[in-house]
Amino acid sequence: MRLTQLPYAARGGTRVLQIASVLVKYGFGHFVTRIGLASALHDIGAWVFKRKDEEKYLELTWEERVRLILQELGPTFVKLGQIMATRPDLIPMSLITELRKLQDKVPPFDVSGIKAHVEAELKRPLSEIFSDFEDQPLAAASIAQVHRATLKDGRRVILKVQRPNLERTISTDLGILEWLAELAEERMPEVRRYSPAEAVKEFRKSLSKEIDFEREAYHMKRFARNFKDDPTIYVPKVYDEYTTARVLCEEYIDGIKVESKLIKEKAGLDRETVAKNGIRLIIEQVFVHGFFHADPHPGNIFIIEGNRICFIDYGMMGILDQERIDELLGFLVAVLTNNIDKLVRLFFKLGLIGEKTDVRGLRRDVDDLLHRYEAVEISKIDVGRYISQLFDVITRHEIILPADLLLMGKALATIDGVARDLYPELDPLGAIRPYVLKIYLRRLTDPAFFSREPVRIAEELYYLAQSGPRDLRIFLRHLREGTAKIQLEHLDLDDALKKYALATNRLALSVIMGSVILGSCYMLVSSSAGGDLHRFIGNFPMTAVLGLVGLGVCCFYGFVLFIGFLRSGGV
Repeated sequence: MRLTQLPYAARGGTRVLQIASVLVKYGFGHFVTRIGLASALHDIGAWVFKRKDEEKYLELTWEERVRLILQELGPTFVKLGQIMATRPDLIPMSLITELRKLQDKVPPFDVSGIKAHVEAELKRPLSEIFSDFEDQPLAAASIAQVHRATLKDGRRVILKVQRPNLERTISTDLGILEWLAELAEERMPEVRRYSPAEAVKEFRKSLSKEIDFEREAYHMKRFARNFKDDPTIYVPKVYDEYTTARVLCEEYIDGIKVESKLIKEKAGLDRETVAKNGIRLIIEQVFVHGFFHADPHPGNIFIIEGNRICFIDYGMMGILDQERIDELLGFLVAVLTNNIDKLVRLFFKLGLIGEKTDVRGLRRDVDDLLHRYEAVEISKIDVGRYISQLFDVITRHEIILPADLLLMGKALATIDGVARDLYPELDPLGAIRPYVLKIYLRRLTDPAFFSREPVRIAEELYYLAQSGPRDLRIFLRHLREGTAKIQLEHLDLDDALKKYALATNRLALSVIMGSVILGSCYMLVSSSAGGDLHRFIGNFPMTAVLGLVGLGVCCFYGFVLFIGFLRSGGV
């Protein structure tokens, strides 16, 4: 363990042991042992947990067990799973599919001091702001819980209140996660390709944004501006004067969640129109505005009067620049039109296809998937499963998809599932295709679309023309002065140095042991010579005692060296 890792091990000692115990419980004790976290836990796991429970968990796939681990470890880890479910560049698609099932529902925190907590955050007594405030929350999640209230002027609002000490809890858990990720990379070479330490750093950035409610308030206002002229969608109003980084005050929505059983009994609801509008709104968010709701699960969507759709919880949003929008649009058009050549060309353009990629095999596998779905009745196509299988085929060929692409796929798949629950007769691809092709054709008739790439290339060439002579002059000066440096990186050098250091330490220990053995033998021989000059410990000469102790120590370390030799692959 490095010195920089000691604070996390000491400060979160109990939490570390809890994490290790949960890993052992779900059959990942070998992971605990290999990173050196608490190897004894793996050995005594059968005593801590009933054997039948272990067998029950081991019957599950490793992806399912990872999801259960995150759920049991609490809010920070649930959020980690949800965010990692949007990162195909960091974790395999099979795990992403399972992590999408994570539910962000946890018991509410203690409400006895909720009013004092809100007053401290708003810096005003609640009686000055609200005529009524409900202590019992409407809902609770890992980051916050929601309370209903009424302003002095009679407007009904909800207050999204962040959990007390959330930042400290998250900081401790993230510190432990970073430490564990570093240990995993050091001691488990096979996980380095997934960059666990980098994944935790990305998680820290994403989570720091999501727990800032002022940022979420900005998201809501920006989203409302984008759809201000669209009567099919409604965005709750934000009350800035009662909003801080830890408390968000917004309009109360009197509607029905699409996940509610009452949705199919609601009078006056045009289910077909709402279903098609939901798909259109996602397409427009992504490809027109470049700003979309990245977590549109059924619990985040309400239907209100007038068949209007209302999204809530704007903490996780996707943001795209124009270049990325063009790329995602090209990807979706290629999929909808079964144009495999266009898809492969796009991957080449994005630099996703490397030298080791079997392009012919990729074409064959994608073509096979598309033809399989041609035989399925179009109204019965599960868009979520279709997109997931397509992503899985692509990643099997070692193509790392951009995170934006998966976010778009997740949003489309979720809305498709919601829409078909509302209106089972919906033709999903038939609903998506006209909107996408309309946007794509509009883009093809826009001169700015064709000029964007040449302009970008011209700007880069202009910058190169400006900076090139200066960079060349600096390089030539370094060559002339003899200060030019070439840096080489040996990918396996660290492992080689560790093995060399281990061999050197063993050799040094062997030399010391040999010297101690010779000295001990000399003491034993000299003690047997007898004489009055020897000092005694009880009835035994001191030299004999020291000789025996030295031989005992050498036998012990000799045994340790022998075990280490066998574990390192020696015969």
